[in-house]
Amino acid sequence: MSGRHAIASATLSPGQPFVTVSGRRGTVGALLGSGGQGEVYHVMVDGLPFALKWYHRHYVEIDRELRKRLDRAINRGAPTSDFLWPFDLVEVPGSGSFGYFMALRSDRFVGMQALIAAPPRRLELPLARRIEVCLQLANSFLELHASGFCYQDINFGNIFLDPADGRILICDNDNVNVDGAEASIYGTRKFMAPEVVRREALPDSRTDLFSMAVLFFYTLFGWHPLDGKREYAVQLMDADAEMRLYGTEARFLFDPADDSNGPVPGYHDPIAARWNSLPTRLRALFERAFGAGLHDPSARVLETEWRVALRAAAEAVYACEGCGFEHVAELRGASVLVAPVCVSCGGKMEAPRFLILDRKLVALTPGRRIAEAGVERHPERHDIMGLRNTGDAPWRATLPEGSAQLVAPGQTLRIVTGTRIEFAQCTGVVAEAEARR
Repeated sequence: MSGRHAIASATLSPGQPFVTVSGRRGTVGALLGSGGQGEVYHVMVDGLPFALKWYHRHYVEIDRELRKRLDRAINRGAPTSDFLWPFDLVEVPGSGSFGYFMALRSDRFVGMQALIAAPPRRLELPLARRIEVCLQLANSFLELHASGFCYQDINFGNIFLDPADGRILICDNDNVNVDGAEASIYGTRKFMAPEVVRREALPDSRTDLFSMAVLFFYTLFGWHPLDGKREYAVQLMDADAEMRLYGTEARFLFDPADDSNGPVPGYHDPIAARWNSLPTRLRALFERAFGAGLHDPSARVLETEWRVALRAAAEAVYACEGCGFEHVAELRGASVLVAPVCVSCGGKMEAPRFLILDRKLVALTPGRRIAEAGVERHPERHDIMGLRNTGDAPWRATLPEGSAQLVAPGQTLRIVTGTRIEFAQCTGVVAEAEARR
């Protein structure tokens, strides 16, 4: 947890000792922050620094299943290292409450709300980094659900990321419960599945899938997937309007069969440009998540499906040389398809060459790093690109005319369409892109 939002009042006192349920001894330190559920403190446990979440007494009285959920989570352990998972319960005699301690969150992590904050506070991340964030989230929630748990409240406020490398941390894991058990929370506005908005169901793993898809859309677009013409026309966003938009009359912004909630020209243009820049496979998953998945929980997109599409897109990103807007190429059969013109500025698209690497597509743009290679521009002739061997073993390259050569570690191979490269662990072919129709 971070110390940026410290407040003056506190339930526990600095220096106050405590004993965890398993017998560890600790000492309360500075108050880091406070919220509706409780307070968070810096603490020392067995001589090491941690964060302690201490619940308000009234919250413990309201959430009668809280301690049982925490016990279960602690006994099971974190699904992945991306979760700031409870280590142990903490008790202070006579306090009438309890808490748990967990790892401290470094100040380098920022809340994902920053992706949709108003400028200049907005966190601007390249498209490839945003895709990687979604991929990490898909991996983490897959492990959580495979463990028999559901999160119940996936939203921006519970997830933090490191802008430098895109690593994520999933917090507030006291919401986690056994999938199918009685839920303690409905979720967060605009992230809840329509059936939860209508109070026809409680959160479970299937509603998690919907909330996760909303989170992915927000991460890639900076926008909510159900906010189109109808939200634009709302004069007063009250409870009735929210029920219509996200519960009873929910409709995807890019529904291919119904444009009644489509983008408003001049208002949603950046969102539409990003949509048109994405590959068909990824757009199809969003269409299903917010098409059939709006009404049928069994039709929602699984984490494994997201992973396939996100992995395919992660390294296929290239930018318009005119305006810098980023696009994603797609592999269809043996063809690499790109937008014929920039979907943002409309200028002619000069796409780079690509490396088809065991069904994976890599845009060969300057600075791109592959496992054992790096893309470099010729120091004098900028129209010539090269692939430098940054590994420890030589490559065997077969040029288009059939001749072969070895590329030793440290050497650079000119990037020419049709070149076949046998790397240490895999084989790739350099391909030229063609316009997508």
